[in-house]
Amino acid sequence: MITRKIEWEEQHIIEHESFLHLYPQKLTDDSNEFYFHEILDLSYKESQRSFGLLYVHTTRGLYPYKVRENPIEFIKMVEEKIKGMM
Repeated sequence: MITRKIEWEEQHIIEHESFLHLYPQKLTDDSNEFYFHEILDLSYKESQRSFGLLYVHTTRGLYPYKVRENPIEFIKMVEEKIKGMM
């Protein structure tokens, strides 16, 4: 997660590591809970930089996450859990 802060006419960029956790009924991060019935889709966009973007599309909006590795296996696990709920 990246936070930008302007203090005394200087911009500070703060980056900290957080995790997505997969539970039997939901997906969570440090400040959000996404129950499987709220998740519409997950997608991944690779970047030329040392990271890519994982997008969690929900009924509450789009949540982007910067990731260092391709999350295809994680996406498959979440999609299987969502299908299992139907």
